[in-house]
Amino acid sequence: MAILSKFSIPIATLPHVWHLLFSIVATQSSGNPWCHLGQKAVFFRRSAWGISEAIKNLLKSRKKSKGIVYLPDYFCNQALIPSRLLPVKLVFYPITKDLTPEWSLLNDLVSQYGNPDVFILVHYFGFPNDIKKATQFCQQVGSKLLEDGAHVLVPYGEIGRHSWATVYSPYKLLPVPQMGIFVTSEKVEFNSKASDKKKLIDFDTCAWMGKRLIQSFLVNCKISWRNGKVAQFELDIETEFNKNLTISTFPLQLLKILESKLGEYKIIRREYYKIIEEQILLIKNDVANPVFLSLPDDVCPYLFPMRMHSSIIENVYYSLNRIGIPAQTWPDLPPEIKGNPYNKIAKKLRGSILTIPIHQSLTKNHIEYIAHNLHGVILEALRNK
Repeated sequence: MAILSKFSIPIATLPHVWHLLFSIVATQSSGNPWCHLGQKAVFFRRSAWGISEAIKNLLKSRKKSKGIVYLPDYFCNQALIPSRLLPVKLVFYPITKDLTPEWSLLNDLVSQYGNPDVFILVHYFGFPNDIKKATQFCQQVGSKLLEDGAHVLVPYGEIGRHSWATVYSPYKLLPVPQMGIFVTSEKVEFNSKASDKKKLIDFDTCAWMGKRLIQSFLVNCKISWRNGKVAQFELDIETEFNKNLTISTFPLQLLKILESKLGEYKIIRREYYKIIEEQILLIKNDVANPVFLSLPDDVCPYLFPMRMHSSIIENVYYSLNRIGIPAQTWPDLPPEIKGNPYNKIAKKLRGSILTIPIHQSLTKNHIEYIAHNLHGVILEALRNK
């Protein structure tokens, strides 16, 4: 196993210089890889804006001034910033430890709050959620199904096929600036400022390119570039949220270049996932397990999520980050959830799941380093608990 410089493992995917250069003359992505037959794509600065614009357009089509949105309690609070600006009631439904909706409690929420206009189903970490039951529930209450595929590379199986709309976040899995894709039927009328005339490039895109190119150089030279500061385990960090809906054309040109690499990226992520999974399963102890029991053939994992016993998880979190492995927690829960005993599973998940990067910008040496040290750190935490 090659020796790596401390803190040289990239948290996010890094662009290749050639891809950036070729994208200057490339056409813009149409979003076709994220669409099924008869669907269209609209690009936003982030998928959070896609969700809020979808809700706004749906209420307008129903001639309603107010609405009700059901969404899981295990949800990123920052992604709700645009939706909180709308005249809607956000109802957080409980999920199970398997990350599926707690269907037995949905009728209680309907009795208390009324039928939702929109029901949001999240495909956590790139794995498909229970689309069939979600569709049945929406038909039962007269709701529209909105799939949150922010962790999904591209749709597969039934994802995005039968719902009213689906949102994706390519920047979470690909080396592109922040962007979201809203996909819906070609028959749906969708009015949004995101369709306004776009600039070729903007300040945020330039800043992203400069930062990522420097990081790429340092990673290739095996030079430490992260400062080693570790966020507190229980602290929910909120990054700056850009309130501009529109996206410049350069990110769409870069996305077009990367579309030919999607299959390759999926293979790499699946390979890295299995390497990490093997090390976790070798521990043969209930204190650490993969969140998902298996890796289905079509799944392209976003991260490697693992459940960890409360007696060691903070120890493991800090130990991994101290040796340069960027273990993270997710998500920053909404404030409505943190103080509500009704949503105890979501709070338990927030405090019992760690994620490890497995993206395509990592090298085999990176993954071997992560896998070897992950196994050792967990065993050490067990000895010291």
